[in-house]
Amino acid sequence: MITENTKQLKVNDDLDISVLIPTYNRKDILNKTLQSMTQLDCDGLKVEIVIVDNNSCDETKEVIASFTGKLPIRYLFEAKAGKSCALNRVLNEVRLGKIIVFTDDDIVPDKSWLRAIVAVSDRWPDYSVFGGKIDLIWPEGEVAGWAKSKAVQFWAFGHHDQGDSDTVYPERKYPGGANFWVRRKAFCQGIRFDEFAGPRPANFKVMGAETSLLHKLVLNGYEIMYSPDAVVGHYVQKQLLSERNIKKRAFRWGRQMPHRGICHRIFFEKHPLIWRFLRVISLVRHAIKYAVAKTSFSHDMQVVRSLDSMTRMGYEFESLKISYENTRGSKF
Repeated sequence: MITENTKQLKVNDDLDISVLIPTYNRKDILNKTLQSMTQLDCDGLKVEIVIVDNNSCDETKEVIASFTGKLPIRYLFEAKAGKSCALNRVLNEVRLGKIIVFTDDDIVPDKSWLRAIVAVSDRWPDYSVFGGKIDLIWPEGEVAGWAKSKAVQFWAFGHHDQGDSDTVYPERKYPGGANFWVRRKAFCQGIRFDEFAGPRPANFKVMGAETSLLHKLVLNGYEIMYSPDAVVGHYVQKQLLSERNIKKRAFRWGRQMPHRGICHRIFFEKHPLIWRFLRVISLVRHAIKYAVAKTSFSHDMQVVRSLDSMTRMGYEFESLKISYENTRGSKF
């Protein structure tokens, strides 16, 4: 059993759902998201939307205040940079409802989103962790073919679809960060977000804040149930359609993977020097594949293959890095 935080979780049994939204300097997209949430069907549900301002320097606070009276909203400020820090602030300090919903500041929920979340949770009383469907909302204008590749859409843009019926996630598969929910009781044991992972404005190097949390929950014995009934749309930010930016994102995505456990851990413990040598060889091999990807017949295929290589290089790079950091030995 993992116990990471000794703070007592605060509860509010009068609330059915607490929706948590971290945000940083995105007042315009946040305004669109909150406007879409005014259309939610919440009849019969007691809901609170908690927005964590992660030290924004734009008019984020004013945008949130403009929805007072339109939404059951709570404003919270967290000065320590990082999405994980912001979410941990909520988990440690806010009186939370029976179901805690995690989402982003750039989504458009289906009108029945929260009602579907409650229905799915009631349908599966033995499960405490759930994921829903995420559709993509593309920006105006032409979108490159590589961006619509299924191999890219999940980790790059957040698309998530596990099928047309409720199903348990297979091993090492997790919900998308813009649409998952957890029964409050799962956090009573002290599980929290890893503050090393996830977006941090001054040092955005490792992705996967939500994946890291979900992995901890799985290690604590919680299986995860997917349902297509709870749906949100997720805006694809135009800057992510830049090949330069998406390659950086691929490398960061690869870097988060070893924090769920490095490959061949037992072999590493017995033969660390040989293990590291093999990781270097693999890193070089994927760097060569990255260069070879440029010879692919179509430009879209060049990009897709280069992104796969960047992800794998990120994985090997981070594996080597944490293998030398004894303080992170528990992450193996």
